[in-house]
Amino acid sequence: MYLSVIMTGSLQLLSTHDSFSFFLDKTSDISPGEPPEIKAAVMIMGQAGKDLVYRWSVTQDICFMEQLNDGVRYFDFRVAGRKSDSSLYFVHGLYGSKVESALLEIAQYLNTHPKEVVLLDFNHFYSMVDFHHERLIAILKEMFGPKLCPRMDPADVTLATLWDRGQQVIVFYHNSVADRHINLWTGEAIVAPWANTPEIPVLVDFLNTEVREESKFYVSQGVLTPTAGTILGNLNGSLKDVLATPVMPHILKWLNGRRPGSGSQGVNIIIADFVDLAEFLPAVINLNYKETL
Repeated sequence: MYLSVIMTGSLQLLSTHDSFSFFLDKTSDISPGEPPEIKAAVMIMGQAGKDLVYRWSVTQDICFMEQLNDGVRYFDFRVAGRKSDSSLYFVHGLYGSKVESALLEIAQYLNTHPKEVVLLDFNHFYSMVDFHHERLIAILKEMFGPKLCPRMDPADVTLATLWDRGQQVIVFYHNSVADRHINLWTGEAIVAPWANTPEIPVLVDFLNTEVREESKFYVSQGVLTPTAGTILGNLNGSLKDVLATPVMPHILKWLNGRRPGSGSQGVNIIIADFVDLAEFLPAVINLNYKETL
């Protein structure tokens, strides 16, 4: 990684959308947070309905270790409790892996790569009360301990500073419980505007007109979002085939005109679905060789 300021975008971070969704349990219940229409459809369709939800919920093909080895340094997380046990799970449409076992994979990577820094963004929580939050925070502290970077002036977040302190993990936690823990960054420290569209021209226009907030970490979401109509019109399709694959050339074209930095063409963090598609991985990494804005 490069000796530069992370927050201002002098360093462009390779990132994944719903980073954990390479594993979702097709036999699980529909996860909390899904529309009632989805749950009703699954009640009628049974396993065929869950298979449909699965195809439209998976957004990555490669596991955490593969993502890390490919250069991914920002991870996008949704977490939920579960009535059947006391564990916490990653969720997107269906239940995925247990949070504790998944984070262990990242912790093991950092133990063997002391110069690498990751950003973990816990931005959606479902069926969780204070007990669950404190449990998740305890897991984070147990896994990463002194590697956790405490809240500070974002302008001071440089690789040089983190390396000097032996800190490798910045955790964004979008719940008020974060206020009680100095080693968690609150959700106000990061901005991630969402186009919320299945249309490629609308997404590209949205990305081109984004206005960055220079005092915060900034995520550009290069993702298309299916509507009910998108799914009903492609019952045998998947998010990868119908949306992610067609949009990737347009994301690559958009990236070609970007630079690390905070200007109108500057980028800091960009997330995408199926980051192993086409040339997305090298395209983002190569941005760090361009002149900073």
